[in-house]
Amino acid sequence: MINFSKRDKLKFDKNGYIVKKIFDKNKYFLKLSNDLKNEITTIMRETNLESLGGFKSGNLNLNLGRYGEKILKLLNQKKFKFFFNYLTGDDINKYKIQFGGNLNLPKSKNQLFHIDGPWIRRMLILNIATTNINRLNGPMEIYEKSHQKNYPYWKFHIQKFFMKKKKIKLNYGEILFREHRLWHRGTKNHSTNYREMVGIMFLKKNLERNNIINKTTKNIEIFSNIFGTTKRERIKEFVFFYFKFIIFFYKFLISIKF
Repeated sequence: MINFSKRDKLKFDKNGYIVKKIFDKNKYFLKLSNDLKNEITTIMRETNLESLGGFKSGNLNLNLGRYGEKILKLLNQKKFKFFFNYLTGDDINKYKIQFGGNLNLPKSKNQLFHIDGPWIRRMLILNIATTNINRLNGPMEIYEKSHQKNYPYWKFHIQKFFMKKKKIKLNYGEILFREHRLWHRGTKNHSTNYREMVGIMFLKKNLERNNIINKTTKNIEIFSNIFGTTKRERIKEFVFFYFKFIIFFYKFLISIKF
């Protein structure tokens, strides 16, 4: 069972995230992690990654396939639902579950700060370290407490000077549980190896039962990240790669207008 306390809830409510160690001594999780990495490596060799949106900037998405359900089963053995319900003050049975992940490639670029989806519908995200995530291989960078208000893009970039910025380093087997409204970004991978990170999304869906959206998918898939594969999307990624400040100021000005 995952150990948690009143102090954990206070920290989660205040900062918008919490880090816990749960799988570091689990032999089956070790096997899953190794199998996952080996399969990702094989797929990377067999796939033309350069054709995917996000390859140039160094960030791609993962579909965990059968590994998603297996990891969820381990979480259930740890009584994760009690951890979820206590920290969120909500019922996990009111949430849909979707598996995913991130592949941070060597020499990737820092992402722009963002939240994961619209503000209105609550979503909780569980990131799981299947490898050590350190300052060199692209840890997530967050602004603590930034989940507390619905900031437009321009206002966040003013308010952030009054917030604490932190890079979240995770040891193998640790989890990062966070509100999707927490402003964050992926950072540059300075290492020579790719860095994967598992993600499980819990999306609030009123009056619907808990449902695993992609449970029938068996194989791991690597696909485009925030940039698509159309000519227009290729241009956007080119601008991001070489002239990131242009995209930043565009988003800043548009958010003021609307």
